[in-house]
Amino acid sequence: MQSVSIGAHTQIAPGCFITDHSHGIARELRIDQQPCSEYPVCIGCDVWLGTKVTVLAGVTIGDGAIIAAHSVVNKDVAPYEIVGGVPARFIRNRL
Repeated sequence: MQSVSIGAHTQIAPGCFITDHSHGIARELRIDQQPCSEYPVCIGCDVWLGTKVTVLAGVTIGDGAIIAAHSVVNKDVAPYEIVGGVPARFIRNRL
């Protein structure tokens, strides 16, 4: 990981996986010859990642967001949203 930023007061539960790389899947190349691309990940301040959350490359998680346990975050999460699931979907706003 070269391009991951994590804000102050963020809590990351055990078993979380955060990646800033994505692997190619072109049919004409063997899987071990596929290029890798780097996409920055930004996790804001006061965020809570539940147990075994996966955050994929290129995602921004806004300040104060909560990600439910076992979720896969494959798109941006707005500040103070609560999301969960595979893939992670909006549940409600944090009040």
